[in-house]
Amino acid sequence: MLKRLLELFSQPESAQDSVRPELAAAALLVEVMAADDQWQDAEESAIRAALMQSLNLAESDCDELLASAKNQQQDAHDYYALTRQINDHFSPEKKYELILDMWKVAWADGELDRYEDNTIRKVAELIYVPHELFIKAKFEAKPG
Repeated sequence: MLKRLLELFSQPESAQDSVRPELAAAALLVEVMAADDQWQDAEESAIRAALMQSLNLAESDCDELLASAKNQQQDAHDYYALTRQINDHFSPEKKYELILDMWKVAWADGELDRYEDNTIRKVAELIYVPHELFIKAKFEAKPG
C-alpha cells in the first residue's frame, strides 16, 4: 500500500491529468454501469449508443474507447481527474448531455439502483450541473 501511495505522489501532475475529455466522459458512463456491481449488457449498449451519438464515433472507435474507459474506470482513485477534464472542455450543454446519458445507462436495465443514483449525483455536483437540470435529466431518461 505504501508503495502504491509513493507511486501516486511521485507521478508528474501532467501524467495524472492526461485523460482525454472523451475518455473521461466514457469512464464516467462506465462508472455508472459499475456502481451496482452488476455489468448488464443493456447498460453497455446504452453506453455504446451514447458514445456513438455524442462523439460521432464509428463502431470500431467506440469499442476502442469503451475498452479504454473500462481500464480508466478500474484505475481511477476518485472522480477528480475525470470531472476536471469535463469542466475544462465541456460546455454547460455537453455537461447536461453527459448527465442525461448517465441516467440512460442507469435506467437501461429497467431499474435504478441507489448507488447509480448516488454516482450520478456526485458527478453532477462536481461538474456544476444545477440540481434542477440533474432532476430534469433523470426524468427525461426514465423509460416509459
